[in-house]
Amino acid sequence: MRLFVITGLICILGVTPALAGTEKEITLSEVPQTVMSALKNRFESATLLSANTETEEDGSVVYEIQGKLSDGHLAEFDIFPDGKIEEVEVIFPIEMVPGAVLRALQKKMAGFVPSKIEATHSASMKVVGYEFEGTLNGQKIDLEVSADGRTITVADQ
Repeated sequence: MRLFVITGLICILGVTPALAGTEKEITLSEVPQTVMSALKNRFESATLLSANTETEEDGSVVYEIQGKLSDGHLAEFDIFPDGKIEEVEVIFPIEMVPGAVLRALQKKMAGFVPSKIEATHSASMKVVGYEFEGTLNGQKIDLEVSADGRTITVADQ
């Protein structure tokens, strides 16, 4: 019953599920040189920790490299095989999330309690959105929120 209520709430609010692909853990040595070169050229002082591939629904592959930026923030660098940076996700404390985003989130998903926040950046490091992990009515939920807070989608669980 609770799941039905949450699902209904999501439908009423116009929140739609986001699509995700299949992930496979790999070693850093398995990451192609083009990907590593692009990462090192753009983020030369980042400490690299682990890697995986994500095969998207259309069959394309993205390399996701987890690491730490020079300022100490944990980050995930998503890079295509040709070396083009898709996005960079940085773990953020709630204090760094704009008030407009937090207000929109509480308005559309009242009672949501975040446990992890990632700011999604473009290749130029402009914030383009946020990913929130947390709970709503006792249920775990992942949300993707646009940089201005106007669009909120439920990510795959």
